[in-house]
Amino acid sequence: MSLTTEQLTQAMESAVQYSIDHVEAGGLPFVGVVLDQIGEISGQGINEVARTRDPTAHAEIMAMRQVMRDKGLRDLAGHTLLATGEPCGLCYRFAMDHGIEHVYVAVDADQVAAFGIDYRSSYPALGIDRDTLSEFISPLPVAEGSTPFTRYLDINHPGSLRTI
Repeated sequence: MSLTTEQLTQAMESAVQYSIDHVEAGGLPFVGVVLDQIGEISGQGINEVARTRDPTAHAEIMAMRQVMRDKGLRDLAGHTLLATGEPCGLCYRFAMDHGIEHVYVAVDADQVAAFGIDYRSSYPALGIDRDTLSEFISPLPVAEGSTPFTRYLDINHPGSLRTI
């Protein structure tokens, strides 16, 4: 079953709001959400690298791990990943290796880099060629999509905001 644009947009808007709330509470602006085949949220994650001291505890990976753990799955075939910021190479590699069918992003890596968080060098390091991902990733911009990133900068680096 294909997910509708309305289902995807509602889920992304929810992820972005969760990201804004997380930033306001002192977190990073990255949230990952896994949707099942009918569009229900199966898992969501935030970046927990600092809390867990696990360098792989990125938001998207945490969401995917949650779904596999909670549902006893070995892979995520038929599932969709939403990300407030385009996944880094590690998160893409995890998604691909675990059968995620498609990834939707509110803000792409180039936009995130313009906000001062640049992880684009992780793509070639993990064998990810962004130019060949067109059938795996789609932009899903929503009205408040960049707000988690602007709020993060405003809170953590006052005065550094640029017009993007």
